[in-house]
Amino acid sequence: MSSKLMTNLTNFFATGVALWITSSLFDGFSFETIESLVLCSILLTLINIFVKPIVFLLALPLAIFTLGLIIPIINGAFLLLLAEMIPNFTISSFYLAIFAALLTSLVSTLIFLALGRNKSSIYFKTNSKFSEGRQNFGSRYTSELNDKKTIDVEVKEKK
Repeated sequence: MSSKLMTNLTNFFATGVALWITSSLFDGFSFETIESLVLCSILLTLINIFVKPIVFLLALPLAIFTLGLIIPIINGAFLLLLAEMIPNFTISSFYLAIFAALLTSLVSTLIFLALGRNKSSIYFKTNSKFSEGRQNFGSRYTSELNDKKTIDVEVKEKK
């Protein structure tokens, strides 16, 4: 299977599970049938792939001005739009849509991290050379400082 197809299937799965968890935690956010949950997952995945990058690019000046606080509002608006389009899917208020969008994003991110599908990775490497200009942090840390090892952290984005 191609890498993009696998990423999109993972995105669909993570979105579906995140929406299901969100609907179980919030009373005013509900799916009456499993079909509405699957349809919402498909449409939200398609929105995330095709529509959201364009909307975020257009809203970039506003996102910079509000320090990113507009992003959950845009995500909540997408959920409200889907609630209007999909039968048997209801959201009781706009504020609930914003909180549901935040929780859905958080759960999806955690699923991506658990599956190893995130775009960043962290590498640790140890080095036996220790810089001579170290600080004394107290007596309980002196045994750790005497080991003369450092940890270099390098973060790279996957391609």
